[in-house]
Amino acid sequence: MTEPRSPITPVREAVAAPASDDAWGATHLSPPPAGSLTPTWSSFSPEAPRQPEAYVPVAPAPFDTSSGAPEVTDPDDLSDAWGATHLSAPPEGSLPMTPAPWQATTPGWTPEAAPASPSAFSPPDERGNLQAAVPSQAVLPDTDVPKPIRGVPIDQPVAGRFAAPEEKAERTRRLPKRSVWIAAGAAVVVVAVVVASIWQNNRPVAVDSQIVVPTSAQASAIRVARGDLAVKGYLEALQSGDVEKAMGYGPAGGGSSVLLNSETYKQSLAASPITNIVVQPAEATASTIHASYQLGTQAVVADYKVVKNDDGNWRLSASTTTVRLEAKRGVNVPLLMNGTAVGQVVEIELLPGTYTFTTGLPYLQYQTTTKITVNDLSYNKPIAELPLDVTQEGKDALNRATLTSLRNCMSIQQLAPSNCPIREAANKPLVMSSIQRRLVIDDPTNNAQWNANKDEPEMAQATVQVSYVVNASYADGGTTGDVPFTKLWTVKVDASKAVGQELSILWS
Repeated sequence: MTEPRSPITPVREAVAAPASDDAWGATHLSPPPAGSLTPTWSSFSPEAPRQPEAYVPVAPAPFDTSSGAPEVTDPDDLSDAWGATHLSAPPEGSLPMTPAPWQATTPGWTPEAAPASPSAFSPPDERGNLQAAVPSQAVLPDTDVPKPIRGVPIDQPVAGRFAAPEEKAERTRRLPKRSVWIAAGAAVVVVAVVVASIWQNNRPVAVDSQIVVPTSAQASAIRVARGDLAVKGYLEALQSGDVEKAMGYGPAGGGSSVLLNSETYKQSLAASPITNIVVQPAEATASTIHASYQLGTQAVVADYKVVKNDDGNWRLSASTTTVRLEAKRGVNVPLLMNGTAVGQVVEIELLPGTYTFTTGLPYLQYQTTTKITVNDLSYNKPIAELPLDVTQEGKDALNRATLTSLRNCMSIQQLAPSNCPIREAANKPLVMSSIQRRLVIDDPTNNAQWNANKDEPEMAQATVQVSYVVNASYADGGTTGDVPFTKLWTVKVDASKAVGQELSILWS
């Protein structure tokens, strides 16, 4: 432990007290030359004037080494204050020994004794009959009360902290012009949204007749515990012509669903009914189900893919097959499959069955070879061609129209009339009114072979041999006599017309 040291008096080695007249002998310094210093009184000299009362340090209590606790001494006992330190005491009489000012006892404040008798300022219960003191009503001098600083710490009224706030009359707040424009714009937007919503809910909607909306039976899947039962239920629903129920066993593809209805499927069953359905029993986890049946006169053996839903229900992975329509089709030649019109679609969804193609026109028909049979859902052969034939009714109508056009051309008194199978020339000028023609074969269209044009499906064409003789008079006199002409001509007709419509004949 570090021993206590005095914070004021520097540590000095104990030396013998020098004589009072040998001031430099008490130090290790050499005295200055005589006369170089002006002698002054030292504060340590006994003859020095007394200074104001100085601080006298209280000596710390010495340690009792035997008990380890400091020895308690009387703080007022200053007889051996320097003996408690390692310092040498100053010369006797060099320091004042009077107490410091803070060591003097100063009496504290003592309250005055309460008045013996009550006064005007006494409480009511002690005042008795005395009248209470009235505060002075002296008018305070006018002073400038500083206004509060806003927000530090709170806004205060101008009149002071305890004054009631001044009541201000309510003023109508006017919106700036910009706010008025914004509010007006918002109102216009709201009105527009309301009007658009009303129009959207009440506008007329054109419904496409080729769009088939699934019914509730088609939209809701049928619950089946095993995959083989799903396939069996699907084929039996097709056998009975219940397309909606069959669609409940699996989802349809992404093509046009215009043919997915029972009315259309009845024609398929009429041409090729489904009979002798046999579905092989399968394990509960089987994903491929083997089935056999007869489609018309054709025996079919097929595999159907099934999947299990999260709810444990089994269904077909697909209930239809998607077939692409890649054939070039005339704009004016419709396509009907099993009597249902198919628009200008690229893909179409089909069920197992037979599909017959028709035009719905009196003069044109699709060839019978275009009929397709979908044995099972693995069928994906595109429809690449849709060849057309001219019906017998069409041939008769085209022959009549062609013969009428030919006879009209024969009566024209010109050498080369337009859009006629006539091309004549003369080496001398002729009298045009004298031109006479007659057909060698009265009806050359009897043997005409009418076919649909591959590049223009609505156009039917045939080759006609035109034979006739012509006779005319020359302008300078004389005649040409009967001059025979025979040539093969191609005739084209727009066969997409309905019965009774005029047929335009084109000769080339």
